[in-house]
Amino acid sequence: MAATQSAVDRLFAGLAFRFQHAFARTLRSPGRFAAQVDRQIPRYRDAEPAALLGALRYRLRRDGLTAPLLGECFALYSGALRAPLSRDVLAAARWLARGGIVELADPASRRHALALAALACALHGDNVHLLAASDAAAASLAASIAPLFLRLGIRVACVARDTAAAARREAYAAPVVCAAHRELALDYLREGIQAGRPGMLRTALERLSGTGSPAVLPRLQYALVEDADLVMLDDAQAPVVIAAQADQSRERLMYEQALELARALAADTDYTVEEGAIRLAEPAARLLERLVAPLGGIWSARSRREELITWALEALHFVERDADYRVENGRVVFPPPAEGTQEPGPDELELRKLVEVKEGCRLSSRPEVLARMSVPRFFGRYARVAGACADARGLEHDFWSVYALRTARAGERPAGLTPACRVFLTAAAKRAAVVEHVKAGAAVIAVRSRPEAQVLQAACQGEIIMLPVLQAPAGVQEGLELLVAELPLARRHIAQACRAYRASSCTLLLSLEDDAVGGRLGWIARLGAGPSGELSPRWSRWIAGGAQRAAERAQRLARQDLGARDRVLDDLLAVSGRGE
Repeated sequence: MAATQSAVDRLFAGLAFRFQHAFARTLRSPGRFAAQVDRQIPRYRDAEPAALLGALRYRLRRDGLTAPLLGECFALYSGALRAPLSRDVLAAARWLARGGIVELADPASRRHALALAALACALHGDNVHLLAASDAAAASLAASIAPLFLRLGIRVACVARDTAAAARREAYAAPVVCAAHRELALDYLREGIQAGRPGMLRTALERLSGTGSPAVLPRLQYALVEDADLVMLDDAQAPVVIAAQADQSRERLMYEQALELARALAADTDYTVEEGAIRLAEPAARLLERLVAPLGGIWSARSRREELITWALEALHFVERDADYRVENGRVVFPPPAEGTQEPGPDELELRKLVEVKEGCRLSSRPEVLARMSVPRFFGRYARVAGACADARGLEHDFWSVYALRTARAGERPAGLTPACRVFLTAAAKRAAVVEHVKAGAAVIAVRSRPEAQVLQAACQGEIIMLPVLQAPAGVQEGLELLVAELPLARRHIAQACRAYRASSCTLLLSLEDDAVGGRLGWIARLGAGPSGELSPRWSRWIAGGAQRAAERAQRLARQDLGARDRVLDDLLAVSGRGE
């Protein structure tokens, strides 16, 4: 019955989402709600805010976030701000206070809407976390709202990567906390590791009795996300991970024993080299069997024992320092694999570890994962989630399928800058075109991958940035030309970069050699290429548009699959009774 009821609830929720997406994307009656707020502003402007704050807080906690009480909260904010707020900002804040995603074009208006919702929820008694994409964005958000909130008697704290443990604990006790979403997720995972997380009920009972460690994080009640499209969707596929170096003492002892046994063998007597392979003689094999008898363990298996000794012989006598590898700062450095060759296999990695032990260096190893959580699963730990972004066109279904959040628009959409598309046959021709653009005037080159950034940095002296871009560096001049030299993950990333750098023009430069560019009909486009290797403008727009749609579709499917996997994992954990 419960499963049937859950399926029925999901069906009606899906129908409600489709209806809202089709007919109610724009927030309704913003003027009527703004008039209610305006009528309340003189009451809070003329009186001392602290005098009315207690009564407002009591009514909010008694009656909840009703529309009249939200209007009073927003009037309190406007009165302390000494400046009127637009009806779009008030309508967006009302939507955020109840949970959802809102589109608002102006960055300053988005921050006012987030601050209004944070104020209402903090007075309601919720722990409010204002989450941003980076430490710098979180610090900027805290600096913009902290003075006004302090006048209203509400403390705003900021948590960054370099915040000490004691200061971090004190910051999380504040009603409103600004932080990067990954930093707060890492603290959530660290707290789970310290508590052992044998079960949420047991952990809570231990803390109530005083036997458990005190919690650093309060309950995750309300998350307000700035740039929700970047934080909640673009960053969804990169998990939050806490890792540590594994104990390598046993592994190192095994390699040391292998090297000592290999040193006891003589060339041409105990082993020979035939066609590049080391072969042990039968007397040497019997000698090794007697030597390793007291050791036991892995040395009891003949095939594994002889394989280890063979690799140890190669590490001792056939791999030379400063020829096959070099030692720098206590580490063994091997040359990188040549282009087009495969990465080292398990046998090659074992040989390298034997070389590291031979040189007395520490072993290279992958860190051991202690805790891991996806971004959607972390946001699922909050009782309510809301977010704001500039443009959510095409993302409504993603927000709904991954987070069960509806999207609404407040005000007009931002005017986008349509990029000019140029597609070349080869990557070399594309990079030459980038260099020509840079020589013609000041330009910003936007790429996603680090190798492409390094190649372009060597080719020209333009500024290389990594998409997506939220904030331009200080002192950037207006009127620059934005050159997008690699296929972005979504079209809105180009718009974000244009707004951040106040670019006067934008050009998208691609090549048929780039990943996900070309397609099945790319060979037809080659026939219409000019002498410089550039396709015609019509073919360029067609190929760039098709590649862009394919990339967005792949990202959308990956996010939906990630959301489905998280739901299955939560169901399994709920049935098994295990903590996360």
